[in-house]
Amino acid sequence: MANNNKNLKLLKPKIDIVFQSLFSKKNEKITKAFAEAMLDEKVKKITINDDKELFRERPEDKLGILDLELDINDSEKVDVEIQLVDRSNIQERLLFYFSKLYYNEVKKGDDYKKAKRVVMVAILDYDLDLTKEIKNMETIWQLREKNARDLVLTDKVEIAIIELSKVRAEYEKNKKNKKAQWALFIDDPNTKEVEEIMKENEDIEEAIVTVHKMTEDEKMRRLADLREKAIMDEKAIRRKGYEDGKSKGLAEGRTQGREEGREEGREEGREEGRSESQRNIAKKLRNMGMSIKDIEQITELSKEEIEKL
Repeated sequence: MANNNKNLKLLKPKIDIVFQSLFSKKNEKITKAFAEAMLDEKVKKITINDDKELFRERPEDKLGILDLELDINDSEKVDVEIQLVDRSNIQERLLFYFSKLYYNEVKKGDDYKKAKRVVMVAILDYDLDLTKEIKNMETIWQLREKNARDLVLTDKVEIAIIELSKVRAEYEKNKKNKKAQWALFIDDPNTKEVEEIMKENEDIEEAIVTVHKMTEDEKMRRLADLREKAIMDEKAIRRKGYEDGKSKGLAEGRTQGREEGREEGREEGREEGRSESQRNIAKKLRNMGMSIKDIEQITELSKEEIEKL
């Protein structure tokens, strides 16, 4: 078995720092196998872009870094995104990322027909309200004619959303489903299911070995632990902000008959709590002597915000 030290809890690949280090140029074989599972197609040629900086619209936009950007078979541009916190705007965020990627493809030349197919895969660590009635772990979104659903405008546009909360049930239905196998590994490689998967999926076994080495790396483990703590803090803050905002909105709604108070209270509670938590973490990291670049990645604060602390 790959994890010889059973007392060592492996880092979770869904933490973006771990994900980006695992699926990278230095681990091309693992990344290729993962891409084949996510796309349900054979990958003959793969180019992994480790310089993924795209834009930074807001501090919470994860430094404007795409989690995994690939060129597949000289015909597809693929981006895999991990979203661990429900910011209630995933549809808009995905469209924004997608439009940027597609624009970067078509602007390279005058012949639009040469533009590569662009596929986005979003892996969510929360339940999406939009798909709460759908039991499948994955939904695939395309441009279709409204009254003729079989008529697709173009095959160059596709967004896939995978919800980790639905993966285990999908795996139990078909344990040979490689997409479900990889999703379980990404969610948590310490489970009995992943131990079972390793026995027949050599690529995931290799990925486990790689994550084991990453876990033994003190700096990587410290960064991942701090990043996970920051994510957990943000989730807790958002839950509290939601409840506080809901209470405020209900009170105001009784007298004013409108929703503005509810939404305003929710957003104020989220952002004030989140910012304070991230600043406190950043202060501790600076006192530890950590570089501003690493602090940016962990807290998602900007360089300017960190330098003011």
